[in-house]
Amino acid sequence: MKKLLILILFCAPLLVVSQKPTPTVQDLDFFIGKWEVTLEIYDTHKPNAYPIFVEKGYQENEYELSYKGIPMFLTSRGYLEIVETDEKRKHLMGRTREFQESIRYGKFESSFERIGLYSNWPATGIETMTYDSISRMFIIRGNLNVQNNMLERYVDTYMFNEDYTYFERTNIANFSDMPITEYNLTVKGTGRKVMD
Repeated sequence: MKKLLILILFCAPLLVVSQKPTPTVQDLDFFIGKWEVTLEIYDTHKPNAYPIFVEKGYQENEYELSYKGIPMFLTSRGYLEIVETDEKRKHLMGRTREFQESIRYGKFESSFERIGLYSNWPATGIETMTYDSISRMFIIRGNLNVQNNMLERYVDTYMFNEDYTYFERTNIANFSDMPITEYNLTVKGTGRKVMD
């Protein structure tokens, strides 16, 4: 009995130390601030082609909706304008769009979740997100409803530099009526922090 008690007393602190704290949206504190962003949109089936179009703009990230003094959401609001197009899409030059995306840690799903709203797209993005602090990477998987029960599925990856002042982003999407291996759009982007 004494040996069992000693073993329990010895192991109890190890169990407490090994328990990981529940993630919170504050784990993403480095994302707060204003970022200049550039997005290049490509036809995925033509990897060596020039972008279909290029958007430039910004996003501002801040905490919102506090509970007991603790912010529960990290919200991004952004603005983008098409500044370059291929020959077929010159009519898109100057087109602008706004977006709003909010991230929270969802305890029911035990994962980060993001919901996105877009001024140019009559659908809502619903996404799950993993964040790895060692590789400094977000991996976001989501769906956008399109029409006639069709979904746009995508994987969106953000890779941050060591001091979290710059990221590279890749978003690959396909539609649910196409084979999962046949992606049709790739977005490559960058973000540079300009204000905390």
